[in-house]
Amino acid sequence: MGKTRKAKIENEPWNKDKAVGQMAPFTAEQASVIRSLLTTEGKIRDLALFNTALDTMLRASDLLPLRVNDITDHNGDVVHEFTIKQKKTGRSHLVALSPHTRDSIADWMIASEKNKDPEAYLWTSIGNRKTGRPLTREQYGNLVKHWCYLARLDPKRHSTHSMRRTKSAAVYEKTHNLAACQHLLGHKSIGSTAHYLGVDQRAALDLAKRIKI
Repeated sequence: MGKTRKAKIENEPWNKDKAVGQMAPFTAEQASVIRSLLTTEGKIRDLALFNTALDTMLRASDLLPLRVNDITDHNGDVVHEFTIKQKKTGRSHLVALSPHTRDSIADWMIASEKNKDPEAYLWTSIGNRKTGRPLTREQYGNLVKHWCYLARLDPKRHSTHSMRRTKSAAVYEKTHNLAACQHLLGHKSIGSTAHYLGVDQRAALDLAKRIKI
């Protein structure tokens, strides 16, 4: 396979030409259980990655290549907000980190010594597999499945999209503000946001449940 063809395949969405359906977001309770289990097991990197993925709602293509200097200031402290250029749209997108997420990232940087090199990738393999390269989509997907197993959740109903959808789904459930969710997800159109969150589908299903034949 030629280099051009190989590069094209690697850059294509994992779900291209596949009918995968929508993956369920995690509930606040489920997220809390996963967070607690990762803390108990001392999974410092996984906890930081889990928290960051939920907070930022970034696509895997934008989350995994993050470097230390993307999320730290000139003093090396983890920032409250940072801007990334979305790989899919080419547009700048501002995201925020909560206090507990910033703390977990700082713990991971200390444990992995990533705070010593601003250009280092933030999410790398650990142990004997340590390479200095960022986690791949496949590795990230496997981690999400593993987190589901830990929390005794159905791994077939969750994927990396669950990480992206979790907080945005919670925001929509509490506010019904699609425009806010659009900004949080970095979508070009509000229609894309409605489709991504399954808003129209959910409304139709709720309506069908109320109709008796």
